[in-house]
Amino acid sequence: MTRRRLLLIGLVLLFTTGGLYWVNLRRPIAPTVIYQGVTYGCEELEVDNQRSGLVHWVSIDLTAPGIELYVTPLDPQAVAQGWQFRLQRTGAVVKEERLAVGINATYFSSDSAWIAMPGDFARAAEATVADYCPSHIPEHTYLLCFDEHAAPSFETARPPKDSVLRRTRWGLGGRGAVLLMHGQIFQDTPKEPMDARTAVGFNAEKRLLFLAAFEKASPRAALEKLAALGASDGMLLDGGSSTSMALGGEARGVRSGVLMGGWRPVATHFGVRARAL
Repeated sequence: MTRRRLLLIGLVLLFTTGGLYWVNLRRPIAPTVIYQGVTYGCEELEVDNQRSGLVHWVSIDLTAPGIELYVTPLDPQAVAQGWQFRLQRTGAVVKEERLAVGINATYFSSDSAWIAMPGDFARAAEATVADYCPSHIPEHTYLLCFDEHAAPSFETARPPKDSVLRRTRWGLGGRGAVLLMHGQIFQDTPKEPMDARTAVGFNAEKRLLFLAAFEKASPRAALEKLAALGASDGMLLDGGSSTSMALGGEARGVRSGVLMGGWRPVATHFGVRARAL
């Protein structure tokens, strides 16, 4: 490829990324009910050496009528080629699956060249479970589980027991350790570096699910905010350039679409369907 063509591609990517940034630019907004059982808020983080910028968060009442969970299912064509999924952008998944909200999920690898493109084959680094179907079960994975009633729990035995997998309808594997458990943050959770981060948490007693996307936060700062929102248990998902969150087109009281990130296609997504107001 000639230097001139590389320069042209670079300029196109620069203007595209810049355009997406300005189109998707968001500002703080008070907690707003946007679907039945779904509340969205956006806050400016207090600036220090662990956090800055915005955090977008969503609280979901798992007992609300019409709430359905979503985890990216295996792609048959990808499986036939020895992979598991195809890369997709979060905004496209939210639109195609008619989700109320969607976020990026597990770490992944892909067969992409130097630019990842939607449709590239990919493989999740951690386990996922989509409608009782596991992607794979790595030896050291732990699992955020949801049963047939969408009741959340963490399975910390690694790998998860067969009895747990049989009753897990939806699930996401985590890397390292469950960093927020029973209201306590693991003491060795890092306070640096700051980066874009995606986090998920729940309060099993109140049957609440929390999703959050941070512009810049340390692992500890992200989990502290998750706990402040009301989560008793939680973990981090893939972050950095993978961090993304988008709202469905029927969201009431706020602008729908991509809230942050979303330009990089990823292998797996986690989200929720809900009834429009």
